[in-house]
Amino acid sequence: METKRTLLSRLLADGRVRYCLCFLLLLPLLLRRDLTSGNELKYLEIVDEALSDGHFWCLYLDGAAYADKPPLYFWLLMACRRLLGFHSAPLLVFLFSMLPAFGVLAIFDRWSSGLGLRWRIVAEAALLTTAYFLGGALVLRMDMLMTFFITLAMWLFWQIDRGGRSPGLQAAFAVAVFLAIFTKGPVGFIFPLAGTLAFLASERRLRDFRRAWGWRTWLILLALCAIWWGGAYLEGGRAYIDNLLVHQTFGRAVNSFHHAKPWYYYLYTIWYAMGPWALLTIPVAVWGAVRRVGMSASVRFSLVASAAFFLIMTAFSGKLQIYLLPMFGFVNMAAFHILRAADDGTRRWPRRVWTGACIVAAIMLLACTAAGFFFPDIFQ
Repeated sequence: METKRTLLSRLLADGRVRYCLCFLLLLPLLLRRDLTSGNELKYLEIVDEALSDGHFWCLYLDGAAYADKPPLYFWLLMACRRLLGFHSAPLLVFLFSMLPAFGVLAIFDRWSSGLGLRWRIVAEAALLTTAYFLGGALVLRMDMLMTFFITLAMWLFWQIDRGGRSPGLQAAFAVAVFLAIFTKGPVGFIFPLAGTLAFLASERRLRDFRRAWGWRTWLILLALCAIWWGGAYLEGGRAYIDNLLVHQTFGRAVNSFHHAKPWYYYLYTIWYAMGPWALLTIPVAVWGAVRRVGMSASVRFSLVASAAFFLIMTAFSGKLQIYLLPMFGFVNMAAFHILRAADDGTRRWPRRVWTGACIVAAIMLLACTAAGFFFPDIFQ
């Protein structure tokens, strides 16, 4: 029996094994579902139009400029279309939504190496079965890919802030931030900038801002953005640039023409967007912050960055639940670190806490898989 437990522990300690198991559980749903006409088929139409008309930097839908999104995600779809000769919905979702989701899990798994294997598995299972995280891993949208790049950028910032001073690390941070921007737009810049700035301010270390956000970072960001905007200007002219940088950016933030919602929208939608675990993770995060339990530097960083991002997104006019996706992993990680810290020997959490959490996560994953398999219109 002990040998079997040891073998199982070794297998589960390898993240690749866990992700393969999750993939197998989600595979029936991945193969069963159809693309939605609202967003997913529209994206593929944009790709086909770009390939047929020879547009690379500028995107069009039925001849009208589509400057809502940067081109990186569409380039990836174009590459698959060229290689295969057709669109494969399961492959596209797997490559550009599910794999980035596993990438996010892998980053947090490495970030939480001191948490212990059992608690890491519980935290990982909770994040994967969070409603909009799981949904984001199974739809053809750029949100999960952007979340991966944001999470990677925050991880790289953490390495820099903890003493990593190599130019390569700072350059990698700048590229990760740019790729987040190039995937979904300004949100990819807002989270890293606001989150890191708020954390350093809370630590009274604003002078360290230049460690990650030094001249090299800004130079790389400006150079890459200049290439993007220059290419868009050459293809689409000034009108497309105005649409991309002014109308789609400031218009949506101040007086949105899409998804305009009141300021309190996220105060109630976050409970089901992060459900069902929001009933655990959010109260635990607040409790830990108030009681100063488990407030390690990484936990403070996660909570402060998430709070800053949440406040900024609340202030913007355009709102959708999935816009908060980049903060889900940070809140989740902080909550389970706090739960682990509370297990101090005198207030020991019984084994049924983490066992029960694993059971709930498994039930949620199986239920979502079954629902998507038997009711494929669930994504419509």
